This record gives sequence, structure tokens and C-alpha cells, in this order.
Amino acid sequence: MHLVAYQRHGDRWLNVARVIGLVALVGGLTLLAVMFFTRGVEKAGSWAGVLGTSLAIVGMVVTILTSWWRQHAAAAAPATPEVLAQAAEVLASRVAEQWQREAEARSLNDPDPMPVRWTLSDDALMDHEEHIAPAPVVFTGCSDRMPELVGEFRRLHRRRLVIVGRPGTGKTTLAVQLVLALLADLRPGDPVPVLLSMVSWDPDAQPRVQDWLTDQLDQTYPALSPFGRDAARRLVEQGRILPVLDGLDELPERRRPRVITALSGSLPRDGGVIMTSCITEYTGAVGASDVLTAAAVVRPEPLTHGEVADYLAARLPRRPDPSWQKVLVALRAGTAGALSTVAETPLGLWLLRTVHIDARQAPERLIDTDQYPNPRSIQTHLLAELIPAVLRSRPPRADDEDPLRPKRSHDPDDVRRWLTSLAIELRDAGSRDWRWWHLARHTFTRRQFGQAVWQVAGLAAWLVVGLAAWLAAWLAAWLAVGLVGGLALGLAVGLRGELTAEPVKTSWRIRGRGKELLSKLVVGLVVGLIGGLAVGLMVGLVVGLVVGLALELRGGLNAFSTSVDAEQRATSPVTSVRNARRHQAAIGLMGFLTSVLVTGLVGGMPGDLRGGLAYGWVCGLAVGLITTFDSASTTFHLAAGLRAAQRRLPWRIMGFLDDAYRLGLLRVVGPVYQFRHAELQDHLAPPHPSPAVVAADPVTSS
Repeated sequence: MHLVAYQRHGDRWLNVARVIGLVALVGGLTLLAVMFFTRGVEKAGSWAGVLGTSLAIVGMVVTILTSWWRQHAAAAAPATPEVLAQAAEVLASRVAEQWQREAEARSLNDPDPMPVRWTLSDDALMDHEEHIAPAPVVFTGCSDRMPELVGEFRRLHRRRLVIVGRPGTGKTTLAVQLVLALLADLRPGDPVPVLLSMVSWDPDAQPRVQDWLTDQLDQTYPALSPFGRDAARRLVEQGRILPVLDGLDELPERRRPRVITALSGSLPRDGGVIMTSCITEYTGAVGASDVLTAAAVVRPEPLTHGEVADYLAARLPRRPDPSWQKVLVALRAGTAGALSTVAETPLGLWLLRTVHIDARQAPERLIDTDQYPNPRSIQTHLLAELIPAVLRSRPPRADDEDPLRPKRSHDPDDVRRWLTSLAIELRDAGSRDWRWWHLARHTFTRRQFGQAVWQVAGLAAWLVVGLAAWLAAWLAAWLAVGLVGGLALGLAVGLRGELTAEPVKTSWRIRGRGKELLSKLVVGLVVGLIGGLAVGLMVGLVVGLVVGLALELRGGLNAFSTSVDAEQRATSPVTSVRNARRHQAAIGLMGFLTSVLVTGLVGGMPGDLRGGLAYGWVCGLAVGLITTFDSASTTFHLAAGLRAAQRRLPWRIMGFLDDAYRLGLLRVVGPVYQFRHAELQDHLAPPHPSPAVVAADPVTSS
């Protein structure tokens, strides 16, 4: 049975329960009316208690059934091959869409990929040949001829590959190219390649790679949710996922050997994997543990002088200016000095193109050995000029038609200062991944956060009390009390641990989901009416209706926002923040309205409706603000506001980060931002010297 058919089957039984509830409701009200007109008020009153109890039981049953179905319907879907095939197909389309956008943002095919040649690495880094592929093992190819590399990969016995090399040699780029090439020729039964950053995997906490993969799929690809709560786990456990793991070298040194051991031990016998790492770190990890079982290890060859010159010439006018002609001649002849060494890596070639071709700067001085005596001096110059170069070559454009153009104009000094702040934050955290929901923990200690909270609450109290005194009206006074109390209490509740909270997986896409939204709200109306009337027959009709409708409509809206459709794209930092903010605002608003109606009308029922509503405003604001502040998105915006006030980040932080991504300074991996190249991050915030280096430095030691 397909997933959709299963859900319809369950909906049919849920509708039966709703009908039973409605029949009981209509029947009970009809019986009460008959009793009232034929037997009088006293007889009708005695029957009202019996009917109220009966309807309360019916309402409770319907509420339980509705809640159970909301929470367990998708998870209970049978793990049939058809369901998993649908889930894998949706996942493949979302992964392809995500990395095609990323390849475009990184200009990987503009106009052709760099011709990086890949060959087998040393035998010391690989398993026995008979475990890897038919002997002798052959794995050669070039990044601008991906079908050949994919063919080599598919000939490996277990399809396990490790990509190693020095920083900036194109390891991650090859991983992205392999993902897209495998997806373009995905054959029946092939696992779906999914590229993930390894930095969050701790094999001590999750010894099986399958557990970590499941968490990453759930977080990054919400489109899997409609196929069941365990859809990601079933895909992983049944070998339908080919993990492409980027950045072993970015893990702490002690964790790397355990990761290799965990991969060898937890992958199924025929389970494939692709992994990237700097060669020094991989060699150390293998020496401390063992090689990755049955994995071929490939490394890049330096680009030749002719390949570098041809690549640059293809991006220049047909008749380049004399400065470029001189540089191209020197590169082909091998007389370009340190520039030849820099340009033989993909990073150096990209920097040279971006700074001196795209930004139209004369390159002739780069072959002046007096001005640039070594490769480090040239790379430092290129990294220093990168930010103003991309800002000059990519002027802003307000629409989204060109994903390589920012939406706003920026000052180069501001961009450098803001990116330096992020680089320092990542350096101090020992990470390459910038997660927006971690900004608060990097900005505040818990004590500092508490002080900031109460300072904001005090400022709000001063402003609101002043407004209330000026208006001198009872409603303004109640509103002032509600705002002050609600804001202070809401911020205080936010201290419970939201510095480390994870974002909620949500979707507020209305287009194409109108029926789903309507059904959620209708369920809330039906359950609210039944439950409210059941309570109302015992404690008051108006009170019961208000309580039932308010609570269930809020539940319906929450159920809609936390249900994700299969059309939703892979999570990105911008969409993750936006959805978290909308979800929290909507839930906070519903909490406010619910409390206003419930406490206001209940408090006003004895006779003072006006006072009850005023009291409802106070409670509503308190509940609404508590609900709003009790979230990762709120603490993120508090931390971002403080950073902006200190001029360490812009006020519109997510808009700036999206522009930095469009400019090619950052890259996106799921809900995480990374610097496009680790070398740029290290240039902006040089790593702290190791203890051995400090001890050896007499100046530092003294």
C-alpha cells in the first residue's frame, strides 16, 4: 500500500470518529431541546448533567484519536518498497537541486571545470588491492571528464573512496562533482549520494554512522517527513544512502581515528562511502588506527604550466592586454616564479581568476620576484584583495534572477570586519561550521544573558509605564502591566536553556497546501466544539466554547506549521531562520489570543466582562511573550542585535550572509554556513599557535 493510500485509509477512520462525535453532539442538543419544551427547565437540567458527561467522554475520545493520528500517522506508515522508492526519489531530486545551486554559486562549470587530474595515493593509505577492486587497482581521471571518474568509482568492489590532498586542491569540489554526476546517471537500485559535513559527528556519542546520518537527513531534508517519521532511518538502514562525508581534517585530532574505525565497523559489507580529508590529517588518523576498509584513496596532481595558462586564457578576451600576455608566456615557460606554484592548485587558480580577471586588475607585478618572492606572499595578497575584488566584479541586483549577484551594496571594510568576526567566532569554537542557533552561546555566558534579559525588560517597563501614565486610561494601564510582566517573564523563561536549543523543523508554505491547512483548522473546530460543548453543559456554554475552540485552533495551526510537505527544498540557513521566526511568532500570537479569550471571558463571566477582558490582556501578553521568547530564534536575534550594536555584525545579519554566499565568500551545507575556503577563514582569523610552537618561540615564551 502506498503512503498516500495509507494516510487516506487512516483519515477515513478519523473522519468516522468525527462523525460519531458530531452525531452525538447534534443528538444530545436535540434531546435537550425536546426535554426543555416538553418537560420543563428542571427536567432538562437534570438531563443536561448526564448529556454533559456523555459528550465529555465522546469529546475526549475524539481528541485522543485526533492527537494520536497527528503524531503517529506518518510514522506508522508501512516500510514498503514503494514508500521507500518514493522517499528516495524525492530525496534525490532535493539533493540534486541543492548541489546544482551550490555548483552554480561556486562557478564550478564556468565555462568548464578545472582540469584537475586524480590518481591513486600511496599504498600505505589503502587496504589490500583484492579488497578494493579487480587487481591491479586503477583509478585515474580528470575533474573535467566526470563520466570517466564515475565509471572508475563504480568499478570499486564496495564503492568506497577517500579523496585526500593539501588545502585548496579541490577535494570538496570533486565530492560535489561526484554527487551531481552520480545523480545524473542514477541507476535502479543505486543509493542516493548525499553530501554532508562531518564536523558534527562524534563517534563516542553515535558509534554507528547510521545514527548520525539519520539525524543529518532529518535536519537537512525536511521533504522526507511526509514519508514517515522514520523514513530517513529506513533509507539509511536499508543501504539506500551513499554518504559523501566532507572534512575529516576539520574534526578534533583525537576523534579522527575513531571515525575511520567507526566507518569500517558500522558500514554494511556492501555499503559505500566517499570521504574527503587533508592528506596530513588522514595519514595521522590512519597511523593511529587503520585504513578505511576496502577504500581506494586518490590524490590530485598539480596542474601543469600549460593547463594553468590554457584555463586563464579561456577566461580572457581573445586578445588579452600586454600585461596578461606577458604573464601567460611566463606561465607556459615556467618562468613565472612563485606565481606558478600558487596557480598549480585550484584555490590559487580561482583566487588569481577572481582578483585579476573578474575584477580586472593587471597581473604583471605577480611575476616580480622582488615584490613577491615566495608563494605565501602571493596567496596573502590574493586573499587580502578577494573581498574588494568580488564586490567590484559583482554589483548588487535587487531581484533573484542572478544568484551570483548580491541584493545589496556593501562597503569592503564593513564586509571584512563582519567576516572577521565570524572567523574569530569559528576559530575560538574550533569549527568550520557557522550555525545560527549557536550565535547566542558564542555571544553570552549564561550570566551575561540574564543581565541582558533584565536590562531589556527594564527598558521596556520604563517605556510602557510612561505610555500608560500619559494615556491615563484603564485599558492602557492593564496593557502596560501585561507588557511589562509578560516581557520580563518571557525573557526569564528564555533562560531555561535556549542558548543551546535546536531550531524547530517547520514549513509555512501555503501555496498548494490550502486543503491541508483547512483540514487542520477544521479538525480544531470540530474537536473544540465537541469538547467545548461538553464542558459548557457543566460549567457554562460560552466558557466551554471559548476554551475548546481557542485551544484546538491553536493546536491545528501548530500541527500545520510543523508538518512538512515533500515539495520543500533542502534546508538552508536563511530558510531555517525564517521558518523558525515565523513559527515562533505564530505560536506566540495564538498563545496570546487563546489566553485573552479564555482568561478574559472566564474572568468576566461572574459579571465584570470589561474587567475580565482587561485581565485577559495581561495574561495573554504574558503567555504570548513567554511562548515567543522560549525559542532558539529569539536568543539568536538578541545575540545578533548585541553584535550589531558592537559593530561586529550587520543589523540584517542573514541578508548579509546570503549576499556573502552570492559573492562566493561563503558556502552553504544544509542549515550551516562555511567559508568558501578554509584558507580565507584562517587569513581573517589566524589560528592560535599550538603549545609546541609557543614553547619554541622565545619572544612568546618570555
